[in-house]
Amino acid sequence: MHNEEKLIYHLVSPHIRKDEQPRPFFWMLDKGEHWLNIVKSLWREKHPEDVIDATVEVFHITELDWKKTPLHNQTLISGWLSREGRFYGCPAWLHDMLAHCVLGMKVAELEKIGWVRIHTVSWYVCQHRLSAEQRNFLSMIGCKVPDED
Repeated sequence: MHNEEKLIYHLVSPHIRKDEQPRPFFWMLDKGEHWLNIVKSLWREKHPEDVIDATVEVFHITELDWKKTPLHNQTLISGWLSREGRFYGCPAWLHDMLAHCVLGMKVAELEKIGWVRIHTVSWYVCQHRLSAEQRNFLSMIGCKVPDED
């Protein structure tokens, strides 16, 4: 479902994170003297040393490119794995936000259609029998995958 109007989002790296490598960016809304982080609903005062990497106008947050943000990080083990074996990495505590912001779905919907919620190489959850692609991916990253019946 889309908003009736487009909103303008800014990909911002706050000045207090400037020494981190790679420098993290977050999608934010401009609220005058503050930024609103749309993932965590946190307000942050604007600063002259904030870096704005992109500004886009979209109907829905699923249209944003999340690859430069910590929310969508392919180098992590935790994340969501589609039935086709496509992986969407995220920090371990942000599965629900990735489902909403990046995939545009609710957790219950992903689980119902058989996606795997990966927490660590020793802990993943799937409510359906794993597809061959999911089994291959999980094995590749070091998860113990039970033999098929």
